[in-house]
Amino acid sequence: MSAKRKPARLEAEQARPNTRRASRRISEAVATVRSAHGHRSRARLRDISVFGCSLACDADWLRTGMFISVEVTSDWTIQAVVRWARDGICGVEFLRPISDADARALGAE
Repeated sequence: MSAKRKPARLEAEQARPNTRRASRRISEAVATVRSAHGHRSRARLRDISVFGCSLACDADWLRTGMFISVEVTSDWTIQAVVRWARDGICGVEFLRPISDADARALGAE
């Protein structure tokens, strides 16, 4: 006896990862990236959303899974985790989403 199969469309929907969808804004803001181990580097935000951003920097110490802080201004620091890093660019996910207004403001810089 053969097993019943789900329609292909349902299999594809169930196999799709749960991703966060948010519009990304191009940014030219400058930030300081810091690690818990005392490493520090200047970075340029390439794009930003409420969930994370892409950074261009010379920090060869950045590794996937590393917790960092992204200091945008002296009063505003965002805690994040590095999701990928290669060729002087990395993608980070904020530990707490920022407001859409903050993402828009950083995207305008």
